[in-house]
Amino acid sequence: MKICPKCDAQNANNAPVCKHCGANLNEIPEANEPEIPDDKPPYHLGLALLFFFLSFAISSVKALIPENIDYPDYSKPYIYLYYGAMILGIVFLVLGFVCMKGLLKTKPLPGKGIFMIMIAVIVSFLIFFDVVSVAQSVILGHNEDEIAQQVETMEDSLS
Repeated sequence: MKICPKCDAQNANNAPVCKHCGANLNEIPEANEPEIPDDKPPYHLGLALLFFFLSFAISSVKALIPENIDYPDYSKPYIYLYYGAMILGIVFLVLGFVCMKGLLKTKPLPGKGIFMIMIAVIVSFLIFFDVVSVAQSVILGHNEDEIAQQVETMEDSLS
């Protein structure tokens, strides 16, 4: 589509003169249609926010499960619900990071991206502390009689 420089009328691409004012259109470069960028950003902040929220919500709901994680009783089903919620929280956290995968490659970093990074760090710390507390209780165990016996043995060996 050619646009006349004198009257701004739109003319056909092959028109030699303007149909309104008669100006010569062959000396005028063709006006190209503005290109609309078709590229979508390589990240999905909405999905990332949803996954981080689900991870945080599941991590928070675990506090309502009537199980003392420091002294797990594997005969009760609550402990498996607790572990399942923890694993689900980790899965949603990883999915959130996958959705943010291309965020740091953008220049400049958008304000929403900085907010998402802060949310990701906070939720990551919460999940990390959950995993550490569960790992501590599973690896170390909390049999108080056995721990007391080990402490006595260590005290005897030092004296």
